[in-house]
Amino acid sequence: MSLSLSLSAALSGLSLTARGTQLVADNIANAQTEGYGVRALTQAARVTGLEGSGVMSTGITRDVDPMLLADLRHAKALKSQDDVLSDFWTRIESVFGMPDEPGGLTNLINALEVSLQHAATQPDSDALLHKVSQAATDIARSFATLNDTLKVQRDTADSGIANDVGALNQSLRAIADLNDKIQKQTLLGGAPESLMDARQRLINDVSSIVSIREIPRNDGRVMVMGQDGSILVDRTAAQFGFVRTQAPGPGDTIENGALSHVTLNGRNLHSENALFSAGRLGALLEIRDIIAPTVQNQLDTRAQDLITRFSQPDLDPSLAPGAFGLFSMANMSGLPADLTGSAGQIRLNPMADPGSGGAVWRLRHGLGLSTEPLGMTLDNTLLSKMLGALNTPSPLPAGTHAAKPAAAHASDALSMIAAKRLAQDQRGAVNMARVSALEDAFAARGVDTDAELSKLLVLEQAYAANARVIATVDAMWRSLLEIR
Repeated sequence: MSLSLSLSAALSGLSLTARGTQLVADNIANAQTEGYGVRALTQAARVTGLEGSGVMSTGITRDVDPMLLADLRHAKALKSQDDVLSDFWTRIESVFGMPDEPGGLTNLINALEVSLQHAATQPDSDALLHKVSQAATDIARSFATLNDTLKVQRDTADSGIANDVGALNQSLRAIADLNDKIQKQTLLGGAPESLMDARQRLINDVSSIVSIREIPRNDGRVMVMGQDGSILVDRTAAQFGFVRTQAPGPGDTIENGALSHVTLNGRNLHSENALFSAGRLGALLEIRDIIAPTVQNQLDTRAQDLITRFSQPDLDPSLAPGAFGLFSMANMSGLPADLTGSAGQIRLNPMADPGSGGAVWRLRHGLGLSTEPLGMTLDNTLLSKMLGALNTPSPLPAGTHAAKPAAAHASDALSMIAAKRLAQDQRGAVNMARVSALEDAFAARGVDTDAELSKLLVLEQAYAANARVIATVDAMWRSLLEIR
């Protein structure tokens, strides 16, 4: 009987070393695979009756540090948020332009000032009046470009929200499905480690979109919970909802119902929800609902400031009360009550625009005149008043800023944008460094090929030893069978 037990023990040793060799091979092959958890075989003595009868595998452990993984996910979620916000501020700052940059709004307002100065010194020069007209047109085009950029950014954000919500629902359903499969494998004594790797990658994807926590269950399942306490995955997956709004305008907001909330199981989620405290989705909502409208307001008030500066009743006697001066608004005869979107509507007054049937002599004599007065080509009164209006310190229409010249107001807007961009870049650099450090720590817990090769040598020796035991037992059996 002892020879039979010896043979059984040796065979169990061969089986265990073969399984261990397979795990080592898997570990080495997946040394660079993202989301792969290092496998290790656990073993225990096998007992039959009251006697030892070899060795057996008690399972496979998957080495993942849950706290380190949670920290890495949160850091990457913050980085995803930073990337989206940094891209927004960089684009807006680039389109706005530096004060000394040709094409920048501040530079263009300064160019209008210079053109008015030159025209006031030679009011009879149509060439200089054309330069005033062109400078004003350039300012209007700059506002239009900035306005269009903000519209594109809001539309891109709304589209990104829709895409992320779709990806979120797909990932949550896949996690719930993997939970079921892993639970079955665990209860049946199978090897669900590869399924766990796939689930970990999916949870990583979810964590880059919204801020979550992973809570393990005893049967191999995990519960995915949002930072606001909402259960996103347990036995079933939660359902996010969102209705795409095509090309939202400056006046479209959540409050007036023009834009859609993100919903969770039919419940509206507000942008300040803890679920959006990290991750790409929170950044997109912030751009669409808070940041872009704030920048839009900055642009609109500056556009309104320019329009009202040149529309003062005492500036141009030829104009009717409430009529536009040097700048007007598209398809409007006067300033509307709601000035939202003014940056996209400001235009050079058509009466001074040769391309729209106007004439530059009106910049000298009066924008409300139908015919040019004779013998007054050297009168620079109106041009001097325009120059004074541009440089006179006055508060913005919103009344929340100190009185300043028009160029200073534009410079303040640029300073705000640049400060936001710089602060965001600094936050991004800090979070990038944190991600890098955590990735290094996580990689250090990954597959160590040197250690795996050392294990392989031990397994090789164990396999040879067990094979030698089998050969010895076989020889002993043969000796017994040869006895006559």
